[in-house]
Amino acid sequence: MVLMMNKKAMMMKLALLVFLLSFTSTMVDARFDRASFITQLLSNGEANTKSTTTACCDFCPCTRSIPPQCQCTDVKEKCHSACKSCLCTRSFPPQCRCYDITNFCYSSCS
Repeated sequence: MVLMMNKKAMMMKLALLVFLLSFTSTMVDARFDRASFITQLLSNGEANTKSTTTACCDFCPCTRSIPPQCQCTDVKEKCHSACKSCLCTRSFPPQCRCYDITNFCYSSCS
């Protein structure tokens, strides 16, 4: 009787181990796309997140590389008109930021 209980317990442990290993291998195989996650998290669901005015930027840090990599870090109610990757919060008013990386900075807005 004790031998049967040990076999049964051993089989349960083995089944649990196989289940956990298969679950872990599935999770490891999944790819995490940071850009997609941020878009889903911050997107406010509106199609009209771009400004109709000309592209401008007040704060645009650039790397010292050649060519430079610049990114406008302004946070406004809408992204500038040339922005291709605009993300907005779901707050009211929305806070939008352009995540494009260019090799130049747009002229100042003010």
